[in-house]
Amino acid sequence: MKTGTAIAIAALMVSGSVFVAQTHSDQKTERAPSAQICGLDRSDLQDEVKDLGVYTSRMQSRIVMIRNSAGVVENPQLRNALQVDADMWQDQLDHLKQRMTRLQATVDRCEAREKINAK
Repeated sequence: MKTGTAIAIAALMVSGSVFVAQTHSDQKTERAPSAQICGLDRSDLQDEVKDLGVYTSRMQSRIVMIRNSAGVVENPQLRNALQVDADMWQDQLDHLKQRMTRLQATVDRCEAREKINAK
């Protein structure tokens, strides 16, 4: 019974992972000119950086939970599936952290430009 439930949970997690990965790959990132970013959109960028920070923290916790679950599963196929799933989510998380770093750098440049222009 436990093995059947574990397999069902793993299958659900893998199928959800594939769906999310496909959804995120379909989205295209548009680059706005620097002047436009530093205008009214800067507060939106700051909010996005903050939201991404919270989201990535939660994702990291969940990845740890998946890895911990993989450690106690006796079925080698299920264990491997959970490890692959955790690796995929870690790749997605690393991508989000890179985006967050780029957005924070943009916000910092805008703030520096504002300070220079204020003088």
